[in-house]
Amino acid sequence: MRPSPETDVLVAVDTALRPTGFVRRGHFWRQERGDGVAGWLGFGLAGALDLTPLVGVCFRHYDEVCRALGVGIPGTPLVSAPLGSLMGEKPVWHWTFPPGGDHAPVASSLVDAVVEFGEPYIDKHAKWDSLCSALTGKPESLLDFERARKLAIIHVLNGNAGAADEVLAEERERVADDRDVYARSYRAFAHRFELAFRG
Repeated sequence: MRPSPETDVLVAVDTALRPTGFVRRGHFWRQERGDGVAGWLGFGLAGALDLTPLVGVCFRHYDEVCRALGVGIPGTPLVSAPLGSLMGEKPVWHWTFPPGGDHAPVASSLVDAVVEFGEPYIDKHAKWDSLCSALTGKPESLLDFERARKLAIIHVLNGNAGAADEVLAEERERVADDRDVYARSYRAFAHRFELAFRG
């Protein structure tokens, strides 16, 4: 049985990525950086053969807390950005692979962009202390639905339980009267967090 066109594209991308140290792990690629830090690369698939790359950074100790608390998707980055947003004046948001064609040139172009623009983003964010300072100093850089969760975990990992409590309390107050999916999910997270770190 012949692989799907999407599989052909991902195989071409995987082959082009090998020299960079990115290794496929299911639906994403990781580039181990040592000390529990890894670069991350994932793709949004638009249409049949358009890939939109996202780059990010993962931290093992952060992932372990998320896994213990049952939040997030294992192996997803603490921070990430679309590759196109890192490319300056002439961004490329997606790479289109020709159906039934030679995918190697497009895959090579995509990987060149990952190396030129994605790896500096990973380098910049791969240092835990400086990333934590940036995120706690500018919490609005995190998305609304993830801000309180990520900041609370960051604070507790850095030994600042008081700051974690403040973040949790502020968000609990903000969603106190809400009954939507996020508010219910957040309250469940806050309860598990307090059991794990205050129990």
